[in-house]
Amino acid sequence: MQKGLDKLMSEADNRWEKENWALFKERYKVDKFTTANQDKIQVIESRVGIPTAKAMAPNGKWIFLHSSIDPVKEAEKISATVSTEPGKIIVVYGFALGYLVEALLKIVDERSLLFIIEPDPNLFVAAMKSRDLCHLISSERMYIQVSDSANKIKASFFTIYDPAKYNEIITLGLPGHQNVYTDSYIQSVAYVKDIVNLKLLSLVTMIKMGSNFIVNSLLNLVDYSTNPGVASLFGRWAGLPVIIVSAGPSLNKNIHLLKDAKGKAAIFAVGTAVKALKQWDIEPDFIFSIDPHPLNYEHLRGVDVGNSALIADIQSHHMIFENYKGPIFVSGDVPVLSWFGDSIEKKGKIESGGSVANTAFSAAYKMGANPIILVGQDLAYGRDGHSHAAGTNYADNIYSGGESRDYFLVKANDGGELFTDRAFYQFLTFFESWIEKYPEREYINATEGGAFIQGTKIMTLQEALNRHCQKKVDVQTMICESQNQFQVPALEPIIDILEMRLKDTSKTISEAKNAIKRLKQLQKACENNQLEKMQQHLKAVAKIYEKFENDESIREVAEWFSQHDLHGVFTRTYEAGYSDMDDYSAAIADYSIYYQKIIDGSKEIEELLQRCIEKFRRKHLNDK
Repeated sequence: MQKGLDKLMSEADNRWEKENWALFKERYKVDKFTTANQDKIQVIESRVGIPTAKAMAPNGKWIFLHSSIDPVKEAEKISATVSTEPGKIIVVYGFALGYLVEALLKIVDERSLLFIIEPDPNLFVAAMKSRDLCHLISSERMYIQVSDSANKIKASFFTIYDPAKYNEIITLGLPGHQNVYTDSYIQSVAYVKDIVNLKLLSLVTMIKMGSNFIVNSLLNLVDYSTNPGVASLFGRWAGLPVIIVSAGPSLNKNIHLLKDAKGKAAIFAVGTAVKALKQWDIEPDFIFSIDPHPLNYEHLRGVDVGNSALIADIQSHHMIFENYKGPIFVSGDVPVLSWFGDSIEKKGKIESGGSVANTAFSAAYKMGANPIILVGQDLAYGRDGHSHAAGTNYADNIYSGGESRDYFLVKANDGGELFTDRAFYQFLTFFESWIEKYPEREYINATEGGAFIQGTKIMTLQEALNRHCQKKVDVQTMICESQNQFQVPALEPIIDILEMRLKDTSKTISEAKNAIKRLKQLQKACENNQLEKMQQHLKAVAKIYEKFENDESIREVAEWFSQHDLHGVFTRTYEAGYSDMDDYSAAIADYSIYYQKIIDGSKEIEELLQRCIEKFRRKHLNDK
């Protein structure tokens, strides 16, 4: 019987394989995977006559990934444990030959999504030869990630997961698959958890500070336009050491050593650490700022920055730009910049996981630094509970509670464990993902405490200085050259665009008011069961909504001012779509909230645009 299956599979292989891969390439933009361990995968006939698979475990034993008797029945049994209600993401660890995914698609609501992680390309290649998988590959209800890479899994899941759309995450897989790929399974669970944490943290941040991002971006637009971008520094520090100074509690142990590092490495300081450095009379070469919160300005207010250059994101608090006395480099990628096309040059993007230390880290990499040395990068609470070093604005912050949902233990550099929280852990994840993606540089953790960062070499700061920071380096020349090469752009075209956006804002307010008026009329028509009028008002509202959806100028920016309310509206909209109930009154109420929030946000944009235009005109006159 096995010979019969082998013959049948051999005849179908070419057709199935070609069609499967052609469709996979079309959808996922990926060619066939390079494989090296096909001898550790076997596709054989199950007792009921259909293909099943087994793989060699790390201990050398062969384990069936699907049932050796009936893979389909096994898949149906596992899928039967899953809730069929809509609004869920089902994370499946292990595609294998696709039987479980196939069973899930038959029973899971069409408004739920399957995210499949297959860590073994060899197994996936075998599956593509063994069965006709076109119906699975083409399904828009699922996404297949063939990799055990943290970066690839996180990037894919980040794109797919929307907290407003999906109210639950369900995880499941094949027992046999998890036995063979245990480490990948455990890591994948952690990767998915990381992205959920990141999305929820991002949502909380947006709700707390969404309007601050836009307010500061517009108020900083003059400084953004008239200062060189961070991209002018990229590649200029190739092969030279950078020390990134953060404000973790371990900085107390070795901050004094940084004075001797001046002139032998570029010293990057996060804004929080500047006051602590000043207490030791240490002047960093670069100070980094990304946070729009007013507290961010307090880290620098009243501080003599000397010759330190500022690298600041356009969304940083506007008082930092207005009061900074040293050279400035700018970065950022916010919605308002799309208004200006080529009128404002691209300043350069610095990736971040939400922490200014993440930003300094990626900037050091893009500037060519090697090695990159971390100091004060605890990413955890000290054993005495402190979150930050002495001399900083957060020096008195202490966590004295135990383990909870928001505070948990992570591996420490000294081999023990330390408490961290969700935000610190997300910053830690960024460092580890970056190092995995760009392993060619040397990353040294000279924090002398704090959380362990996978991929870094642990040293004391003195060891790092002795090995890598003994030659003189000239940071100031690099700064001066980049500043002198910059040419301030013509300001008149920017002012013209801002005045056009001011007119667009007025139109947006008018359209939103019209939408609310139409919604009130629709409500009345529904109550009176006037079908013709209902259709008339629905058509008018739909036309306005379509116009708003295509508006990337004002509507998109206005939404940033009401993230909490709009998140609630979007969540309720998805929930209504999942329900069999058709509550037109609730839908009209939510749409009314949406348009009112667009009006409120647009009015704030209107005022900000007027202030921005005035600043540009003053700058234009002063430069004449």
